[in-house]
Amino acid sequence: MFTTRRITTILIAALAALSLTAPMAVAKGGGGTTRSIALHPSVSFPNATGKAVYKVKGSERELQIEVEHIKVLAGKHVNVFVNGSQLASPVVSSLGIARVERKTPQAVPAIKSGSTVRVRTLGGTLIASGTF
Repeated sequence: MFTTRRITTILIAALAALSLTAPMAVAKGGGGTTRSIALHPSVSFPNATGKAVYKVKGSERELQIEVEHIKVLAGKHVNVFVNGSQLASPVVSSLGIARVERKTPQAVPAIKSGSTVRVRTLGGTLIASGTF
């Protein structure tokens, strides 16, 4: 009987401790929204793959855009457009990757359902695109 009482007391203490720490863990990671899309290749660059990720947490916003498998464009700039407006002109790495990352306080375009991302060569040829 003493052992049962001791186990019950330990279980109650453990549950009480868990109930106090669980809301703190949720509060630290909660409150934000993340939206992701795949960027699909164009006919001109059939091996291109990519993604765009948009994160919002309170007044903080972040947009990450990445296109891979475009090694033929290594060392060249590409244009990244969001909702028809040019966002950046990154250089394609020697591995064939172009990346753009914007975080507040930088200018980060607002992304909503229907927002578009297009990556093009400087000559205007579509490399990859997607829609949120």
